[in-house]
Amino acid sequence: MLTTELLVFFHVLALAAFFGVQFAMLYMLLPAAARAPDEAARRAILIQGFRFYNPFTLAMLGVLVITGAMRLTDLKAAMGFNYFARIGSLLAIKLGLVFVLVFIQTYVTFGLAFRIGRQEEVAAHGDGPAFTVEKIDRMLGRIRSMTWVTIILTAAIVWESLKMARLIGG
Repeated sequence: MLTTELLVFFHVLALAAFFGVQFAMLYMLLPAAARAPDEAARRAILIQGFRFYNPFTLAMLGVLVITGAMRLTDLKAAMGFNYFARIGSLLAIKLGLVFVLVFIQTYVTFGLAFRIGRQEEVAAHGDGPAFTVEKIDRMLGRIRSMTWVTIILTAAIVWESLKMARLIGG
């Protein structure tokens, strides 16, 4: 029983960390960058912030997927043949939402946020131009929009998880 409780504890802790860092990026990092005195300082703030945000969000998603899969394996063993009949439809919805969440968060992390810092490194070495201010602004707009999508998806996943927990009695 202690193993199950620890598994759930780490799952919920990773969920809180993932959810919280989304709001931190929206309400701390992006406003701090917007208040920068010039474009070079703004880019430096963004790059430094994304240097933490990118691996942290992916690590928390990894912990969530692994602990969720481990808990699901335990449930399947405990429920036996009733597993799919009791939670199969809710699980399918939840896993679909998780897939979309991981896909979108990967896009935010690697497709947008990482590219800002990477292109600055490329430009600093003379291998290409830095992104224009307009391009950075468009990328930040997409990051902001997609982060709200991840927040909504995360809330929907929690909702489905709570419905599943009611069905299994815990």
